[in-house]
Amino acid sequence: MLMKRTIIACLLCLLCGSMAQAQKIRIKTGIEVLKEQNFKCLEGKRVGLITNPTGVDNKLKSTIDILHEAPNVNLVALYGPEHGVRGDVHAGDHVTDIKDPSTGLPVYSLYGKTRKATPEMLKDIDVLVYDIQDIGCRSHISALWDLPWKLPPKTEKNLLYWTAPTP
Repeated sequence: MLMKRTIIACLLCLLCGSMAQAQKIRIKTGIEVLKEQNFKCLEGKRVGLITNPTGVDNKLKSTIDILHEAPNVNLVALYGPEHGVRGDVHAGDHVTDIKDPSTGLPVYSLYGKTRKATPEMLKDIDVLVYDIQDIGCRSHISALWDLPWKLPPKTEKNLLYWTAPTP
């Protein structure tokens, strides 16, 4: 009985120590790295952003708002997959081209008349940022595998791609 209690106490100490260490680990997503670098790689470029509500920083602020508010970033267009860039479209519903009410930027649908960006949608950008979290489930199309289907063939745009860790 004493041996059993000792093992349980050791396991609890190990678990508590591991939890304390895990809380010290800080994960940096792509937007966190961009902020640290003061968005240097986007300076002087017209930026397009493919995102959805999973595109957030560590404080859950939208990548849309972060890039739009950065003084040295020229965010010119948003591209919305299923559910739209702000998550206000029901599953399976077509996403239409709109203006984002918070930024006034054009939002081009990637889940409506077309499932990929057309050359016309991309004509005014120099770099395309892709910030959609991979859900980590192989039965669902992941963000990484979905990306090529969102672009037209022979797209001659710079691409900045990251995905957030699966929680």
